Amino acid sequence: MPPRKRSTPANPWHVVPEIKRAEEALTQTEARLSALAPAPSPEHARKAVVDAAVSALRSDGTPIPADIGQRAAAAYTEALAPVAEREALTTAVDSLKRHIVYLRTRHTEPVLATLAGQLNDLMSEVRGILGTHGRIVDGETAIDAGPEAVDAFTRLRAIVNEVDALRATQRNVLRDVVDTGVLNAIYQAGHDQFSDVTLHPLPADVKRVIAGTRRRNVAFLIFAAESGRHWIPTSVDELTADASGAVDIGSADDGSSASSFNH
Repeated sequence: MPPRKRSTPANPWHVVPEIKRAEEALTQTEARLSALAPAPSPEHARKAVVDAAVSALRSDGTPIPADIGQRAAAAYTEALAPVAEREALTTAVDSLKRHIVYLRTRHTEPVLATLAGQLNDLMSEVRGILGTHGRIVDGETAIDAGPEAVDAFTRLRAIVNEVDALRATQRNVLRDVVDTGVLNAIYQAGHDQFSDVTLHPLPADVKRVIAGTRRRNVAFLIFAAESGRHWIPTSVDELTADASGAVDIGSADDGSSASSFNH
């Protein structure tokens, strides 16, 4: 089978042009700020001129220059430019960071919808493989079925990794816009991965994956594809609505607890 492109973009937020522009501007501005050479404050520059003149007078009797005032003032004025540039760039970085948080809050839905579309494509591919080769849940079964089944099983294992990447990206997106305590409760119940978990409990093996005590594998992938419930909610409202009643989404903790399921 031909190699496939990664199912997740380098930055999922960049499907929103406004966010992409803001993040690129932030990267460029931060780089420019980091490249600035150290510069004295205007007051320090002014004082350095005065101190040098006084030191020369004390050491060898060189008179204080008649234009000492102009020299000190010029040093002060010259030092204003780099200080003002640093202030402008620092202010811009802080402003862009706040603006990106705002934009992410406004534009979460198209990002999640893109990820959901990618997951749907992968699940469709899994169902296609199952339709052609049957439920090849392990390498031994694939070998017994022949070379094409081995290739198909290899592809299923690759899809497991792609789903891992999608889920990690999904959680990175949600982490930026949802309280950590709320997310932990949702993750522990599995609402971010399967719909209708409350009405239709998941098998024990699947629950172990959700709990983080077992990694995703081909068997999990096959169940996910066949269940029709493996999803990425396309909005925070959709996610919390599905979880409503099953977890206390109104009692977030202080954000200090860690999710038990990480990739």
